[in-house]
Amino acid sequence: MKYFVLFISLSIALFSCQSATEVKSAPKVAVQQKTPISLPHLVRLPTTKTDHPPLIIILHGFGANERNLHEPLAPHFDPRFLVVSLRSPIELRPDSYCWYPIEFVENGLDIKAEEEEKGRKKLLAVIDEVVNYYDADKSKVFLLGFSQGAIMSSTIVMTAPEKIRGAVLLSGQVPLAADNNIANAAAIGQVDLFISHGKSDQVLPIQDGRDLKAKLEKVGATNIIYKEHEGAHQLDGAHLREVLGWLSERIID
Repeated sequence: MKYFVLFISLSIALFSCQSATEVKSAPKVAVQQKTPISLPHLVRLPTTKTDHPPLIIILHGFGANERNLHEPLAPHFDPRFLVVSLRSPIELRPDSYCWYPIEFVENGLDIKAEEEEKGRKKLLAVIDEVVNYYDADKSKVFLLGFSQGAIMSSTIVMTAPEKIRGAVLLSGQVPLAADNNIANAAAIGQVDLFISHGKSDQVLPIQDGRDLKAKLEKVGATNIIYKEHEGAHQLDGAHLREVLGWLSERIID
């Protein structure tokens, strides 16, 4: 009632200062527009409704696309998760994308650190875009990457650990772009990690997985689960079942 009386009083005061024929329009209320996400992506919305859902961002491997991991994995994540599968920004050919170019040479892979760094900066920006666009919980953001996607996830762990709660690194290797931007060891130590690698991997040999674990420990990671399977450059079903439970445990309030 007091607000109604105040409104009447203000109306009388304003009327006394204006001509009888003057009409003032109501001020326009600005509607905040959400910035769209700059990369194409697939989404699985949470079935458990919440204002700010926990988020999994899936990063595919070199030469794949956003459907590659989304279609087999997304339906199986905890229903509380918002799942976003990103398409990498560089098109190699139709339906084939990457974060940075790779040249296959006689003694392995030729990767340019400056190209990897461009990918790292793009991913950092897109993480913020996804969180803001879908109103995700900033304290419960997880990355799940395979191969090049695991490498990109590793760069975020090492250089911007404050962006994520945890990361699943499948068949990756030590990123080149991280060394010039290593974050505080205590901050890296707050990120939970699940690493899986195949002993028969001919693309990124098992030693790459072991080196990645060692590198992460060196820069401050302490919460690491490390697994090796008998397969090649591929996902391991048993390890993925463990990952599902591991992720669920980390969103319990």
